[in-house]
Amino acid sequence: MKYFLYLLFLSLFGIIIFPNVYAALAFGLTLSIALHIFLKSNESFMFREWALLLYASNYLLSPAITYQLNPDLIKYGMKIPSDEYFSLAFPGYLLFVLGMFLIPNRIFKPEFKRVSQAALINERFLVQMTLFGILLRLVSEVFPGELGFFVYLVSMMRFVGAFSLFATRTSKYSWLAALVLLVELYYGFRGGMYHDAIMWVIFFALFYVYTMKPRIRVRLIGVSSLVILILFIQAIKASYREQVWFGGKEASIETITSVGASKASSDEMIGENNLLATLNRGNQAWIFASTVDRMDRYKDFQELTIVSRYFESALLPRFLAPDKIKSGDKEIFNQFSGHILNEGTSMGLGIFADGYIAYGAWGVYIFGFVLGLIFSLTFKLVERWTKISPFYVLLLLPMLNYAVRPDCELQTTINHLAKSIVVFGALVYFTRNRFTLESAENQRKLLHLSLMK
Repeated sequence: MKYFLYLLFLSLFGIIIFPNVYAALAFGLTLSIALHIFLKSNESFMFREWALLLYASNYLLSPAITYQLNPDLIKYGMKIPSDEYFSLAFPGYLLFVLGMFLIPNRIFKPEFKRVSQAALINERFLVQMTLFGILLRLVSEVFPGELGFFVYLVSMMRFVGAFSLFATRTSKYSWLAALVLLVELYYGFRGGMYHDAIMWVIFFALFYVYTMKPRIRVRLIGVSSLVILILFIQAIKASYREQVWFGGKEASIETITSVGASKASSDEMIGENNLLATLNRGNQAWIFASTVDRMDRYKDFQELTIVSRYFESALLPRFLAPDKIKSGDKEIFNQFSGHILNEGTSMGLGIFADGYIAYGAWGVYIFGFVLGLIFSLTFKLVERWTKISPFYVLLLLPMLNYAVRPDCELQTTINHLAKSIVVFGALVYFTRNRFTLESAENQRKLLHLSLMK
């Protein structure tokens, strides 16, 4: 009931800011989700709500703002009228929400006392797993192709280990959680690609709030710090990439520091150029709108041809499908989006654009619902794993860290999720005896640890 009142009040407020009902609803819906996360994140692990907020921000709020601005200020403009856009995006988004909530589960209120117990009796193992994951991250670029992707997936266990140890013995293992996040931030800054790093910082923040239950003042400080970090990254990103990618400078801490020092001012970070660049970056809708514009002109709808290529890429090894799509391949984007990507530029069509390429408006609605259903089925799978041990709830993070990103290619989402189920399912199978608290051996260990205290 409270959520509905938030939505109603913020939508009515949105009518003051925006000239049409669609935009006001986009404003109200997005801010309602954000407010719900802020106020209730100590009562539930807000992974699902975070995904909803990202999709609402990219497909509803950002385009609503973009449509109100002077087109001369917008680098990536919307190529179809506002009413036409929202008549596609709103039903697609609501069906995405329906798919995500269709299958009931209890996974987002895990018993973190039991998670902590499972981590406590496996403390040494988790420390070793985390350090091994960090090592794999440091050497992951050495491994080629699909082997490299497998190494990348296994290396993400560093987050599971570090987060669980942080929740178990915060004072003892805060440094380990900080280390895995700093490594990710370093690689993000060094490569000029910050998406993964920011996502893991936010995952940790959601995990921290649910486990530690800080006061609203602490959460306000955290949100403010996150906003500053995002604006800072957006402010330095273009200059850093120009110097490293085209200016011959080394991708190093020194270059990051040099660029950061020149951009770390309030004028740069909250200036019009940086705010507009941040809006453009969070507006996956412009790619969707461009795809709709292009498809309506050419009418070459693909049905499931493209999707079958995505599944082929995700499920078949290259020796069985030598011509399958490579990760980051620009062919489909260049053909259907109405834009041509340069070398070194990476963009994804997004779920709604893929749906429109398949079946037009009905494709948007169907693909939105199916993606939500894929989330829901993944939640249910992990819930089954948590019946072995609540500890396995943390596997949600490495499994869906790509799917929560609206700018992620559908191919990447399918590929990542399919391989994650295999890799992490195997890890659950081989480690289940370690984390099953009901076993006599683990009960004995818990009793021993309690006596030691």
